Amino acid sequence: MSAKFLTPAAGIAVAGLVLAVHVAAQSDSHIAFVHVAGPQQRLHYLATAVIWSDPGDITPEMLRAGRPLKRPSESLSAAIRGEPLPCHFAKAGKALGGNTPKFSCVTADGTTIRVKFSDGTKDGNREIFSAVAAAKLMWALGFVSDPIYPITVDCLDCPNNPMSGEGTPAKRTYLATFQPEMTRLVMVEGNDADQGWRWGEVDEAIANLPEGPLRTRQRTHFDALTLLAVFIQHGDRKPEQQRLECRSALDLRAGETHPLEGSTGEGVFFERPDSPACSEPLIVVQDTGSTFGGAGRMSKATSKMNLKAWTNRPIFKPAKESSSGEPAECRGNLTVSMAAGDGGRGDPRIGEGGRAFLEGRLRLLTDAHVRALMMSARVDKLAEDSVWRNPATGKSYTGADGWVAAFEDKVRQITERRCAP
Repeated sequence: MSAKFLTPAAGIAVAGLVLAVHVAAQSDSHIAFVHVAGPQQRLHYLATAVIWSDPGDITPEMLRAGRPLKRPSESLSAAIRGEPLPCHFAKAGKALGGNTPKFSCVTADGTTIRVKFSDGTKDGNREIFSAVAAAKLMWALGFVSDPIYPITVDCLDCPNNPMSGEGTPAKRTYLATFQPEMTRLVMVEGNDADQGWRWGEVDEAIANLPEGPLRTRQRTHFDALTLLAVFIQHGDRKPEQQRLECRSALDLRAGETHPLEGSTGEGVFFERPDSPACSEPLIVVQDTGSTFGGAGRMSKATSKMNLKAWTNRPIFKPAKESSSGEPAECRGNLTVSMAAGDGGRGDPRIGEGGRAFLEGRLRLLTDAHVRALMMSARVDKLAEDSVWRNPATGKSYTGADGWVAAFEDKVRQITERRCAP
């Protein structure tokens, strides 16, 4: 998402509004964003937002297939089942924004889709592996992320460089990912549609809740999400990588909608002070491409689906001994990107409630679940051999077996640890 809009006092005018989310229909209005009534109301939404919900019984078969598409075309359904997706090149990636290799193409049924792709080399786009694994894992555990589907694209007339659009058109086949356009109702305070949220401000907003069941629940779920981010090494966590949504229907009596100039009916809903319009806020981690590697201050190839870099990062920082004999404070082992700033919360503190909660969720994943996760992420298609040696037993694992064994070892690290409250 890359957009700014102005307050009513300044007039509603947006030039070239680009939405990574589609407009959400609320009653008879089409609302693109909710303009939250001030910073305190936004902090209240962040403090009380839904962080986790029970996903139900996710089987290995479901994990392999991914979340069902809503109103899928025949060609996309076939692609998600594993058949190559033929399409015609439409637009170069550089015109779509961002630096991740991508392009848009048109399928046989006339659907224009945007895909991220890899040229298959060792230095190619590894996000097509890591984003799938991270999104599916979050879904299976009950945390919110956008669905991402692994596909193979038969681009019938792609240039040599689909990102720049340069080169002779020819049929070219790529491993790729497809992310459907979702109906989302994004809430922001101010005029920046990319405001998102910072991990530190959610942490502090929860800490400022009054003591009681709500604060205990929010702390448990947020610490579990924080620990999961350490588990997958999600360090590229600048605010726009996360978003605040409203999952409930808006109370349209709590404000008014102003149209966006030049739009086709979209508007911004402005809350009135002391009149919350959303009864069910939701926090979402929307970009998990730089995961399953070793997070760092800069985004590198080793931060995305790199078994050696991932396994070189233990889950927890070394514990400081407690003189009282009680469990020591737990700090997750995570370096955050420079773009995330202080609010990214590197080496975050994890309370025992969150650790135990995530342990319980991870224990529901069998070997078959983990194997389905890694095979659907296509780790067998990585350009290098994946090898992991268990330091405790000396046994080596290769390919998908290496990823599965390393995953289970990280679960062991969480299981064997106890943390201060």
